[in-house]
Amino acid sequence: MRIAFALLLTALAAPAALAQPGTPAQPQQGEEHWDGVVAVVGDTVLLRSDIMVALEQLRAQGQTVPTDPQEYGRFIRGLTDQLVNDLLLIEAARDAGEVVDPNDIERTVDQRIAETRARFPSEAAYIQALAEAGRTPENYRAELIRRFADETLINRFTSARKAQMAPPAVSEQEIREFFEANRAQLGTRPAAISFQQVLIRPEPGDSARAAALKTAETVLQELGKGGDFEVLARRYGTDATSERGGDLGWFRQGQMVREFDQAVFAMRPGQVSGIVRTEFGFHIIKLEKVRGPERQARHILIRATISQADTDRARQRADSVATAARAGASMPDLAAKYDTPDEVRFQRDVPMDRLPAEVSAAFQGAEVGTVVGPVAVAGGPTTAFAVARVTGRQTEGEYTLEDVRAQIVGRLREMKMDQRIVEELRRDMHVSVRL
Repeated sequence: MRIAFALLLTALAAPAALAQPGTPAQPQQGEEHWDGVVAVVGDTVLLRSDIMVALEQLRAQGQTVPTDPQEYGRFIRGLTDQLVNDLLLIEAARDAGEVVDPNDIERTVDQRIAETRARFPSEAAYIQALAEAGRTPENYRAELIRRFADETLINRFTSARKAQMAPPAVSEQEIREFFEANRAQLGTRPAAISFQQVLIRPEPGDSARAAALKTAETVLQELGKGGDFEVLARRYGTDATSERGGDLGWFRQGQMVREFDQAVFAMRPGQVSGIVRTEFGFHIIKLEKVRGPERQARHILIRATISQADTDRARQRADSVATAARAGASMPDLAAKYDTPDEVRFQRDVPMDRLPAEVSAAFQGAEVGTVVGPVAVAGGPTTAFAVARVTGRQTEGEYTLEDVRAQIVGRLREMKMDQRIVEELRRDMHVSVRL
């Protein structure tokens, strides 16, 4: 579901608009400032002033608003219909019992505000831009909170409804028409590469691993004596989550590594796991909340120390992998032998500019079939070594239909399901439009 209209409902000044503040647009031909009820959706009303605010937001985002009276009228009717649909979805989500966690929303808003502030040379410039957009830092934050709360409600409601629907059929004609209608917006296809890879990570020595396990056992004992999980996570945790008491936020099954996933989805809210070993180290997990298929959890990760000797041994193993690959060994077999995660074994059509600089440089000029590496890849607490065989290259140029076919099919299916949900709600809920 596109939630762009939730921004309009809350009259939010988008960050892009803040970056280029200006005076509010003046009324166009055939436009006037009036108020009154335009639509009633369930127990909620949509005012004419809401539409005017939405219109100003579209202009601030660079949307061209027609000046011809007839075209302008059609534009306003379309905008009104979109706003009514958003109100329908919000009302339906609330009726269905969907709720949002204020703490989750505030964390998201704090992150968005930090990103927006970073676009300005100083705090004073940020506040000035807000003022020119008719905002203060306080009401801007309040508006963001309302926006993300509405978005979260709508996304949960529509996701639940779509999960019960069979994927709608999409015809070849619909795919081609969508492609032609949106072709100009696709931009230029970047140069991309496809490859198979083996990733070699340094492994800690037995003594370092034993020390990490002993620390994890100590933490588990302190928890058993009533120790505070968040405090212990800050004291003993060795990853970035330790700064926030081990908070991992909300996630679904399949988003974590297998051993962690199996442990957390077998737990009950409030329960603390034993020691769970993964490729990252030793975890102690506390399941905080359950929300349908989602889980909110904290963990304390104890990593074994990686020495320079461990890194040197990993580089030697990577050299052996590269030699075997150049001699014709199967990359999938090598990946399995060295426990390369499934999700990184084969990469297809990866834009070159999205690869780490050291990897992109290694691929420059490499023909299909060439084995590249080992390449030292920085990331996480240690350096890993990648060996890759190039399986395909794609030059920069215009997108073809086949480049984006799968995305178009997915988008059309989403649009059809969105439309079906709204149509069903319009039948079941009182809607009166008076424009």
